[in-house]
Amino acid sequence: MVTLLVAVVLLGMIITALYAFGTFSTPYTGAFRVGFYLLLMVGLVAAVLVMGRHPFEGYDPTPGTP
Repeated sequence: MVTLLVAVVLLGMIITALYAFGTFSTPYTGAFRVGFYLLLMVGLVAAVLVMGRHPFEGYDPTPGTP
């Protein structure tokens, strides 16, 4: 299910990028470009947050352990 969700979001980003950079003729190119950059930033923030959740290897927070 997560793979399907990631695939749909990635496909949406690709289609938005095609509109944003003028592949298709539309008067809303600026809006698509802003939307694409916002999606890109949200994706980067999500990736950083997911990677930051993993604990450091060998870290033991128990008090009194050497």
